Amino acid sequence: MNIKEFKDYAREHLAPSLEKPELRFLVSALLAHFAGIPNYWYHTHEDHLLSPAVAGELLQAVDQAVQGRPLQYILGFVHFGNCRIAVDERVLIPRPETEEMWDRARHIHGVVLDACTGSGCLAIALKKDRPGTSVHAFDLSPAALEVATGNALLNQTEVHFFQADLSCIDGVEKAAAEAGLEKHTVGLLISNPPYVTESQKKGMSRRVLSYEPHSALFVPDSDPLCHYRQLALLGNRFLCHGGTLMAEINEDFGREVCLLMEQAGYAAVELHRDLHEKNRIISARWV
Repeated sequence: MNIKEFKDYAREHLAPSLEKPELRFLVSALLAHFAGIPNYWYHTHEDHLLSPAVAGELLQAVDQAVQGRPLQYILGFVHFGNCRIAVDERVLIPRPETEEMWDRARHIHGVVLDACTGSGCLAIALKKDRPGTSVHAFDLSPAALEVATGNALLNQTEVHFFQADLSCIDGVEKAAAEAGLEKHTVGLLISNPPYVTESQKKGMSRRVLSYEPHSALFVPDSDPLCHYRQLALLGNRFLCHGGTLMAEINEDFGREVCLLMEQAGYAAVELHRDLHEKNRIISARWV
């Protein structure tokens, strides 16, 4: 099989579900990952022969894409900040919006605590950017922590991971103490908690709903701000005077999250828009 024959196979199987630009991006990404093919070979080296082993991997990858498996899970990694982050169905795929939050947060000094760390992308990228910073991170899922721990090793960073449930602040405090994190010492509390409401499922793609962990995505319609209430309490316990709480939010609840933070005693509460001009990040200072 040569590159043209692989392109034809991918087009035949994926054209019904993907637009042309997305299809070309996927094919180029697969060729680069599995065959080491430069992007410009897509048109200029169509007669390049692929080894039987590589061709088999490529065809299998296309078959997975046909089933709706996200490209990031097929490749097994994403680039995030200055890091390569391994991902699979145990963790949420890091989004560009989360990377925008990292870019804002990396200029904030002090000990870091990452709540609901998932793949560890935020904690690890922050540590990579400022190696001298002490970084702690927790998640409820042991499977997610396994992925995050592996990512820290992959990126040669030291992050102190521990298991805890954000819904139980006393439990987080106990687990944090065992991990060496003291109260009122954190300069940055950062989080990308679940925030998509159950009623918003109907507008989401099959690739997300079928493969990404629902526990990392959804909150009940009856209490969409549940995790932000807990984050406010967590900041009360761990942030130092003037420390920053920063979190990714549901675009539909920006004002509500701001009000929650103000009522919880935070100052300089700000709502930040993402590249798509949607309310996406909340920041607040603990005083």
